[in-house]
Amino acid sequence: MSQTQADQAVHAVAEHPAVRHGLQSSHRRQELESLLSARALLHAQLHPGPSPRAVERLRGLSPEVFFERYFARNQPVIVEGLLEDWPALKRWTPEWLAERFGDEEVEVMAGRGAEPDPDFHAERLRRTQTMRSLVAQVRGTPASDDVYLVARNSLLLKPAFRSLLDDLRPPAGFIHPDLSAPDSVHLWFGPAGTLSNLHHDHLNILFCQVLGRKRFWLLPPSETPRLYNDRGLYSAVDIRAPDARRFPDFARACLHSCVVGPGDALLIPVGWWHAVQALDVSLSVTFVSFDRPERNVEWRDYWIGPRPEKVQR
Repeated sequence: MSQTQADQAVHAVAEHPAVRHGLQSSHRRQELESLLSARALLHAQLHPGPSPRAVERLRGLSPEVFFERYFARNQPVIVEGLLEDWPALKRWTPEWLAERFGDEEVEVMAGRGAEPDPDFHAERLRRTQTMRSLVAQVRGTPASDDVYLVARNSLLLKPAFRSLLDDLRPPAGFIHPDLSAPDSVHLWFGPAGTLSNLHHDHLNILFCQVLGRKRFWLLPPSETPRLYNDRGLYSAVDIRAPDARRFPDFARACLHSCVVGPGDALLIPVGWWHAVQALDVSLSVTFVSFDRPERNVEWRDYWIGPRPEKVQR
């Protein structure tokens, strides 16, 4: 090939629409990463101290302050005392669930412990069993991530379990009082040891702990370039034992941590990365319908890869 022909070939490749689009996308990605890097630095300056930083914990927080200082500013906070009038705090135990709903069928995620990426294989892990057998499994299992009743199982949408909503009180001024809308409230139930590894959600969440304790690790959206976001909303980093050789940038991320116990309500802002591990047998409730005209703020076009249920091993 002559020099002229080689030059023409290189020019043709450079002018190809796919290459031009790729270059344009690359520039935009660099600009975005530069912006996120600046925001990450500002966040670290706002939250000085050794890692992990504590999540702010307040009692008596008014809805006005909650929405102005935390919800609108995309900042997590633990609100104490928000669930004090919940009958669930006095009534809900695994034994009570077995007595009240023992013969009712529930859907769970089973075999999670043997699956490296359980959230990507939800359909394969779905199992149905009675509430009585689930409670026996939860109580009889040492710390394990093998079985978990998660939001995806939509227990509170089943007619047999709708009465559980009577034991909840949407925090006045924080959560919209109508809990009948689909997907506005979810229940989580499992043994100590259940783990949701590092990911972020596409909505703001008010995470309310009813029974037991859960540990949270949280990182702001500006840390995304350091979190090895390999698939959709998920990070490749194992929060329990980050591999410094595979993921060296993670060590520079601004990590926050907290433990929520019975009666605590944690705001997980939209886009905030988080991992959750149960320290005890645990019952949790999550809300996404806030008492505002728009109800929530959505992270749009958030799924970058295949849907979890469609991913093949």
